[in-house]
Amino acid sequence: MVKVECADIGTLPVPKLADLARLAEKVLRAELPKPRQKEMGRINLVFCENAFVRDLNKRFRKLDKVTDVLSFNYDDEDVFGEIYIATVKAQQQAPRWKNSFYDELKRLVVHGALHLAGYDHGNGKDRKAMRAREDLHLGL
Repeated sequence: MVKVECADIGTLPVPKLADLARLAEKVLRAELPKPRQKEMGRINLVFCENAFVRDLNKRFRKLDKVTDVLSFNYDDEDVFGEIYIATVKAQQQAPRWKNSFYDELKRLVVHGALHLAGYDHGNGKDRKAMRAREDLHLGL
């Protein structure tokens, strides 16, 4: 059973945390095979400051910059994975995608969950496939 736990540890209040957790659960239920879902641990969905995500990005990806979302897949029986979303970055970039802050958070939750499900966007073909899955889950 897919179980997502949310934490808002940033200074920018995140609206509708429970709805965002349910969205991540919905994406993972749709994207992961049922037998795998039964064995997986929880997913931590963490909304945090830009500096926190920048530090993670620097430590684990060797990129010293803020990114909007990072996903870590542990595939452990206790913790399947974690999704970190930089809320200020999300708020700043929302107009670029013609999104409200909340809609941008939804987009990033779906994006992070797809990474946990095994999607990547390292090349044009993969990017197109991942974008199509994002649009599907967002009802676009």
